[in-house]
Amino acid sequence: MSKTTIVEVFWKRISDTPDADAILFKEEGRFKALSWKEYGDMVRALSAALISREIGKGTNVAILCDNCPRWSMADMAILSAGAHSVPVYSTLAPDEVAYILRHSQAELLFAGDSTQAEKILAHETSPPETLEHVVIMDDSMPENHRGDSIKVISWSDFLASGRDYLADSDNNSSVDRRIASIEGEDLCTIVYTSGTTGFPKGAMILHRNIGAVLEAMAQIISFEKSDIALSFLPLSHVYERVGGQFMAIHNGIPFAYAESMEKVAANMNEVKPTILNAVPRFYEKAYQKIQTQIRAMPQTQQAFVRWALGIGMRATRQRVEKNVDSGVLNQLYRAELRIADRLVFKKIRDRLGGRLRLMTSGAAPLSNDVHLFFEAIGLSIIEGYGLTETCAPLACNRPDDIKFDTVGRPLPGVEVKLAEDGELLVRGPTVFAGYYKNEKASQEAFDGEWFRTGDIAVIDDQGYIKITDRKKDIIITSGGKHVAPQMIENLFKGESLIAHTLAYGDRRKYISAMFAVNRDGLRQFARRHNIKEEEPEALIKNALVIEAVQALVDEKNSTLANYEQIKKFILLDRELSIEENELTPTMKVKRKVVTEKFKSLLDGMYDREDLETQIK
Repeated sequence: MSKTTIVEVFWKRISDTPDADAILFKEEGRFKALSWKEYGDMVRALSAALISREIGKGTNVAILCDNCPRWSMADMAILSAGAHSVPVYSTLAPDEVAYILRHSQAELLFAGDSTQAEKILAHETSPPETLEHVVIMDDSMPENHRGDSIKVISWSDFLASGRDYLADSDNNSSVDRRIASIEGEDLCTIVYTSGTTGFPKGAMILHRNIGAVLEAMAQIISFEKSDIALSFLPLSHVYERVGGQFMAIHNGIPFAYAESMEKVAANMNEVKPTILNAVPRFYEKAYQKIQTQIRAMPQTQQAFVRWALGIGMRATRQRVEKNVDSGVLNQLYRAELRIADRLVFKKIRDRLGGRLRLMTSGAAPLSNDVHLFFEAIGLSIIEGYGLTETCAPLACNRPDDIKFDTVGRPLPGVEVKLAEDGELLVRGPTVFAGYYKNEKASQEAFDGEWFRTGDIAVIDDQGYIKITDRKKDIIITSGGKHVAPQMIENLFKGESLIAHTLAYGDRRKYISAMFAVNRDGLRQFARRHNIKEEEPEALIKNALVIEAVQALVDEKNSTLANYEQIKKFILLDRELSIEENELTPTMKVKRKVVTEKFKSLLDGMYDREDLETQIK
């Protein structure tokens, strides 16, 4: 069991490589770097400011902010003070923020700007009783402030107060003692599940949980001195925080912050990262964009690119499926792959910065077609699987041992097994300590020592895990057939016309689907087929568009059992979005929310007799 704490790892990193680059961020039109020593000096001052306000062990401190260097500084300062950080998604509505701050009993809030601060300070109800301080991280001051008892302070003033505190040698020593007192069994962070249904639960993650993940991943992935990681997924999610921020600290590699989701592609060409954490939707969009560009090429050029991709995919399949020894594989495809790489693959990789060597995918299933494409052009994607409660990854593929359509094998030290109903159970040092102030949910989450993941899975004879669906999402038709909606929905990932799919049909005679269209893909389709309409609202009613989607449905249905096949579908004229509360921050569909929101449209695909049967 790991006794390592991320606090210990952080301060050792600063001691070992003080002058190396730690953080890269965009300022005044270019990326600038902070050294590990500069990073550490900021964290120490912030930690001192917290300690001077009697914030430490047993105290919860929230962070409500978009990704930026100050997010990580606040996080490490909270942990170095012995307190527990409570990350809050910046996309949450005021009511949701208030719920988390009340439930966690946060005493201090780091707010990204005055707008974020006003979610609490200007909320229609009184601020959480425990909240005493709000630190505004961009130094702006909120105009509306209902909580008179709350002290609002700018980041600069808060930092200055910490430096003043450190000017006294006794205080300096007390900060050192606080840092040294943190142990593996101590609570590190309370991470509220983004959740696709119901109120979020606060997963209590211990320092040893994070240490165990970092030590396990070090046995799987090798890092190099030249590595740079680019961060754009929300740090409030355990995937990016542990697999990005903490992994960078553990391995001493620079951690670059993308300006925004919209500027990731541009930032990749500026930073030229070697490592990237992303969710399937990111890869799907990149794949769709590349496919659209290929379709727009002259026929001769298009044919050459497709020849190159065909060679790359055949070689990748044989390598992954281990049908051919790698040496023999090189002999078979060496000349063709060299040409394909120089004239096609390298040009695609260069658009993504040109240095990527390792990408990870998590939080949702990755399409086989999309995965194969990136592997074929020389960009390896390590697909993994985990939950907030397992401190992110509990299983992953290995860089040299990938199996498509699986999330790989368990991490070293992690055990898995299947319950009688196929639910995946897990135990090991990465599993959380339970839910904060929710003993009932904590007890229900475990079967003895085994954590119930809530996911239905299959484990093959080599130990590879395939996740089929969330247990609670399984559709049971009126005929009693069990259907995994995620399995159906995954078939449409990467298709240029479709952004999101929702399979539907619980207690109904057949399966139906709602397709949220990819507006860019839809417009490209219209141009290729000389369709005059340009607006998605009109295009989804166009006969050629409907025929194209029907052809896709027919193609996918051919791979499914009859009771799993989509019999009817409807088109939504836009993508689902986080802003509309239809997606989680990691872009997973909130099934319950979307189903309720579009229930009349979904029910419209069934006749009255079937609906009456369902109601009964």
